[in-house]
Amino acid sequence: MKRINFWFLLLVVFAGCRDRYELPLRDNDVSMLVVEGVLTVGGPTNISLSRTLKVNDDLNYKPELNAQLSVEDKSGNSFPLTTMGAGQYTHAQLPMVVGQDYRLRIRTANNKEYLSDYVKAVITPDIDSISWKKENDGVRVFANSHDPSNNTRYYKWNYDETWEIRSYYPAEYKWIGDANIVYFGPHNFQCWKYESSSNILIGTTAQLQSDVLKESSLTYINPGSEKLSVRYSILVRQQTITKPAYEYFTLMKKNTESLGTIFDPQPSELRGNILCVSDPEETVIGFLTASSFTEKRIFITASETQWRVFQNCESFEALNHADAIHLWVP
Repeated sequence: MKRINFWFLLLVVFAGCRDRYELPLRDNDVSMLVVEGVLTVGGPTNISLSRTLKVNDDLNYKPELNAQLSVEDKSGNSFPLTTMGAGQYTHAQLPMVVGQDYRLRIRTANNKEYLSDYVKAVITPDIDSISWKKENDGVRVFANSHDPSNNTRYYKWNYDETWEIRSYYPAEYKWIGDANIVYFGPHNFQCWKYESSSNILIGTTAQLQSDVLKESSLTYINPGSEKLSVRYSILVRQQTITKPAYEYFTLMKKNTESLGTIFDPQPSELRGNILCVSDPEETVIGFLTASSFTEKRIFITASETQWRVFQNCESFEALNHADAIHLWVP
């Protein structure tokens, strides 16, 4: 009985020591400007502006609305971007010259001004190939690239995935809800899903004699995933970045993708190349780069990978009257 009382007392003591902790954050720390995008050489430029949120905020995304954005060169020329709404700003094709320096100027609706460092417009080498291999019963997809001039050294990628899926049973009926019509006979039982990259994908050849990247991992498709049940496609876009940009995105990757256990690195402060001119002490999240993009698409079929998708679809008998379909259509 004494031992039980001791443990009960210890539990009460520890429970009583738990206090709510509020982070000592300033207003600027919880509403920092986030600048995402690239000054694209030879294509449309899209810049996204948003604000950081508190952990307990109800919103998932807070766009920075009604800002004025322009791209400037060192000769004094200025090229305004068009507001598209929802924090998106665009220019169909900036008249940038490869090798010249450009910067981004932002003026928000509350009349605060932000300015990026000058960045040099560069050309991105072609993607040599997108390859894949079986790994732990799944499939890993890689990018392969090189620069014969040995000038790139730092690479960044993003991708879009598309895959076909088919229903377990063929559809024999098609319900047109607005018209209250049921069509009989065979109908399409296939559709497609889409997904874009969400992780930071970067690579470097700085430690190598030749500027050659072989099998830089892009994504891993888990065993049994529906992505490879029929036919899968991935469109990869490659971009040249600078060494400071690579270091910035490496730190951001550690802060966002390598947290959650006691063995992971501690979060570090991010300092990009964008400054608040109105308040130099204000932190701005984002790193501006200027480059062209190259892209390559591949297809992978289930027969190539000998993929197996395990499905366990329950079947039932529909009631035998005209309104039966209403029971199953939301």
